[in-house]
Amino acid sequence: MLGSERDILSDERLNQFMRLKQERDRLDCLAVGILLDRTLNVKNIFYKDENGCPRLRGGGYISISHSGGTAAVIVSDKPIGLDIQCRGEREHMNIARLVFAEPEISYLKCSQNADGDFYRLWCLKESYMKARGLGFSLAPKSFQFDISGEKIILNSDDSARWSFRLFNIESLCAAVCFQEDCAFEPEKISLT
Repeated sequence: MLGSERDILSDERLNQFMRLKQERDRLDCLAVGILLDRTLNVKNIFYKDENGCPRLRGGGYISISHSGGTAAVIVSDKPIGLDIQCRGEREHMNIARLVFAEPEISYLKCSQNADGDFYRLWCLKESYMKARGLGFSLAPKSFQFDISGEKIILNSDDSARWSFRLFNIESLCAAVCFQEDCAFEPEKISLT
């Protein structure tokens, strides 16, 4: 099967594909490679910076996410972050205690929709860490989100002004983080 992967995947993505042990993770990695190949029509267009975040060669920003057999890519001329998560059966509170700030944990404990709110918070956190270009080198407990009202509120020591969008797509939750002065016009492309 490696012949077809070599034709589709960039060198970096092929190396990542080869390191993955779980078939589901390998398929997600392959889905991203196909999406990059079919939509951007070039290989090796990005590299990983010192924090492991993808960056476009020649400037610009790219954020990549995959979960549950779905892949998503977003490209911008300004910092941007994207995360998707396939909703599933998980012990949310054990994970939340590891990565959520205390106010977020308290919110989940009282939530009428703890499952949905867990995924919204998780996606928001990852999209923000990606947009900052820090990934998990930014401690996820060092900032928090308030999603109790209509507006998403970020509490952090970051002076930049960020906007967020949340999406529910079938069994997926998705979040995009972008600078407030960035025009955000999503386009959905489906590949079968």
